[in-house]
Amino acid sequence: EETRVRTNLSRYLSPEVVDLVVAHRADLKLGGERREVTVLFADIVSFTPLAERADPERVVAILNELFTFLTEIVFRNGGMVDKFIGDCVMGVFGVPASRGDDAVRAVRAADEMLRWLDVGNARWRAELGTDLRLGIGLNTGVALAGNIGSEKRMEYTVIGDVVNVAAHLESLARPDQILMTRETMERGAGEFPCVRVASQILRGRQNATEIYTL
Repeated sequence: EETRVRTNLSRYLSPEVVDLVVAHRADLKLGGERREVTVLFADIVSFTPLAERADPERVVAILNELFTFLTEIVFRNGGMVDKFIGDCVMGVFGVPASRGDDAVRAVRAADEMLRWLDVGNARWRAELGTDLRLGIGLNTGVALAGNIGSEKRMEYTVIGDVVNVAAHLESLARPDQILMTRETMERGAGEFPCVRVASQILRGRQNATEIYTL
């Protein structure tokens, strides 16, 4: 029975959160605590034209296949899949427990996503007449991690400016490009060569954000 419950819950939650819930160690109340996290957004670039050309059933099938592999990559690197937003996946590293090298794991996952996409495109190219390309944004900072929603329907997620900045970087990323803030670069890109590409004031912010890419 526990195996069945774990399997069903794992379709909605990360393995770490499932462990907390099943073991009754999760505080199932609204609210949370401040944690340093690294947030990853990976979005399909120019997805709208693809959705217009292909049958909706085929589009959904491709999205499901893509999300299956992206989810596995996040999990394999110790992250949590927070949510799917249309054709975008949001991953978080550092919750519900920090592994000490969460930013490194996030950058590693982002790089692995692009490498895997080259393999997937070998087949999708023939079906779609084009390649699928990802734009990825990463940011590291303090967020409130915990249960958000209502007493009857809640989700474990992270809230804060760190999330907004990661989402902005993803929207700026070109196809096959990984953009990250200085905070992520300093903590997590040691094993990857990085270059500074811009210092830009992102929408809704007053101070410029230093942006780096692999």
